[in-house]
Amino acid sequence: MSSMIHRLQSIVQEVGRSPDIQHALDLIASRLIHDLHANACTIFLVTTEDPPTLVLKACQGLNPEIVGTVERRFGQGLIGIVAKRAEPINLIRASEHKDFILVPNSGETDYPVYIGVPIVSHRKVLGVIAVQRSDHAFNEDDEAFLTTLAAQLATSIEHAESQGRFKLIGETREDKTAHIVKGVAGSPGMAIGRAIVLNRGVNLESVPDKKVDNAEPDIQSFNDAIGKVHDDLIDQAERMRDVLPEEECALFVAYAQMLNSGSLIDDTHRRITEGNWAPASWRDTVEEHAHVFEQMDDEYLAERANDVRDLGRRVLRKLMLEQSPYIDFPDRTVLVGDEISATDMADVPTDCLCAVLSSHGSGSSHVAILAHALGIPAVMGVANLPVKQMDGLEVIVDGYSGSAYIDPGNDLLSEYETYLQEEAEIEQDLLCLKDEPAVTTDNHRIALYVNSGLMADHTPSLRSGAEGVGLYRTEIPFQIRDRFPSEEEQYFIYRNVLKTFGKKPVVLRTLDVGGDKPLSYFPIKEANPFLGWRGIRITLDHPEIFITQVRAMIRANSGCDNLQILLPMISDAGELEESLILIRRVRQELEEELGQIVPLPHVGAMIEVPSAVYQIDDICQLVDFISIGTNDLTQYLLAVDRNNENVAEIYSSLHPAVLKAMQQIVEGAARNDTPVSVCGELAGDPLGVLALLGMGIEVLSMSVGSLLKAKKVINSFSRKELECLLNQALSLRGARLVRERYTQALDSKNLGGLIRAGK
Repeated sequence: MSSMIHRLQSIVQEVGRSPDIQHALDLIASRLIHDLHANACTIFLVTTEDPPTLVLKACQGLNPEIVGTVERRFGQGLIGIVAKRAEPINLIRASEHKDFILVPNSGETDYPVYIGVPIVSHRKVLGVIAVQRSDHAFNEDDEAFLTTLAAQLATSIEHAESQGRFKLIGETREDKTAHIVKGVAGSPGMAIGRAIVLNRGVNLESVPDKKVDNAEPDIQSFNDAIGKVHDDLIDQAERMRDVLPEEECALFVAYAQMLNSGSLIDDTHRRITEGNWAPASWRDTVEEHAHVFEQMDDEYLAERANDVRDLGRRVLRKLMLEQSPYIDFPDRTVLVGDEISATDMADVPTDCLCAVLSSHGSGSSHVAILAHALGIPAVMGVANLPVKQMDGLEVIVDGYSGSAYIDPGNDLLSEYETYLQEEAEIEQDLLCLKDEPAVTTDNHRIALYVNSGLMADHTPSLRSGAEGVGLYRTEIPFQIRDRFPSEEEQYFIYRNVLKTFGKKPVVLRTLDVGGDKPLSYFPIKEANPFLGWRGIRITLDHPEIFITQVRAMIRANSGCDNLQILLPMISDAGELEESLILIRRVRQELEEELGQIVPLPHVGAMIEVPSAVYQIDDICQLVDFISIGTNDLTQYLLAVDRNNENVAEIYSSLHPAVLKAMQQIVEGAARNDTPVSVCGELAGDPLGVLALLGMGIEVLSMSVGSLLKAKKVINSFSRKELECLLNQALSLRGARLVRERYTQALDSKNLGGLIRAGK
């Protein structure tokens, strides 16, 4: 068993390092012949054509001239049968099978023993691997090995194909066909801009490629970094002699000697001279040398690969300090990364940032929500995004379809420029609604608020005609600092937003961190962070944080009298009672300090945990209002991690189960005469607006960019129509059918452009 695992890991690692798809496929074929003691191996990949076709892309042990010339439809031949059924075929005499098709001049007649397995990723067949022998059947272990390998290789093959789209840096692509990548729609909209890959110098794998025209400055930076690390290692060896055995200290000396001269240095210099900047050149050199050690049979020598990578990280940290920390952001910056954080977004001037493109995350992850708040498109969860090759390339980001086009040609650019113009025209048409009320055609008034958390949101929010702030995310000022903000710092932030909105209500949510909203200075490491220590659970465990924040809020409300406090992640009435005790205590302390009456603001609870749905009556009796957080409520009801791109397609707040839960919440609030609003992303989705109004909800809070679209929807339907639509939606069996039904309703009013924006 351990031997099989070792062989699997070895092949997958080698494929992961392949520079392009062809190299990866040839490597797989060669390794399988060796490891399975076979005579031939063929690999077919599925084309993107409609209908899809299986094309022979690699073969070992057969006539190499047949590569690229053999094609099979799904269900045609043994290869097609494997693809159609998505299951293995294991035959002793393949030529006698009714579906066998002989490939002329291939040489396969000498190898009748046959096994074929599908390469599958997320229910989609990507290709088929077939291995053949001249005699003795493939046993169960062989089949298990090949099936397991194919499953693991699916992602590696996609990755190799993606990376190989771009030739070595400094070369010009002859074919200008855009590389299309698919993820999930994180924030609606479209943008054309220049990719900027932020590199924190944390690890070698995250270093992007960057073209350099003049190699000398990078060579000098690299040499300086090498010199500093060399001196540091010698100093460390001397310092450790008193506390460590001599053989342990010798490790530091050995590291230093590796940096004196030799291939590590020479190969990096060569790569820089060829046109790649120093960090990426060092990255490739380190990985090349580490790989040499990994292939050695001697276990001790194989372990030295880790030493090489450790040395690589040491030099990289120094090298990144040598490189100028200043980034000249283009006017239209597309922020690209494996994982993008709120602080990454904050590093880009808001007037430059036009889109976000990330390998990880989903449409409801925190970064996607921030992008929505800023009114910029985002595509999240892009598998095999070629991040390292993208810096400086032109990119089209389509936040409606969840697609991006890397290095597009002129025709595609022209097409999307037309879409952008159409989108601008739609937005211009909506401006006439800015000062109009949101009223259904049968005169039901709907209050529209904005979700905020950024100082830059204030002016656009007021200009949009928002009636207040339905959700102010106070965690953002916490995230952009390297420590907890003081009471005074928080006071000025809250005072600013409360005064800016005058007498309009402002709902400040207490600190909601954990899950996908970490604090660098307050790390939380958990196996299941979304089910762990987050939201009100943290602040109740740390009352000093909660009390400081509530003091700042209530002080900031003096003379404004428009503050409302919202408590996140309430899972039972007990948590609510504890929170209210602390809030009342803060008020009493402030009254004693100021010598005057301090009004107690309205306090509400976020309903986003399923347990709160079933305690809705108890909760409503304790608070002044409730606000439904559809993002987390959906996540918990559907058991879908909303940051996991692997299950992003399952996540939908329009799922009938989620709609029924929200309906229960609304009915519970009505029984207790408790005002109810919705502040999750569903409130800003034109389709979601139809569903929420059908439940009788009259207060919606959303990103400022969604407000006029929501108003247009509201002004186009009657409450009676929406109630009827909701009943139809609740009778359907899945989110896709609900979305289709509501999309039909928008189309019937000629409002389809609000969700497609011309695309």
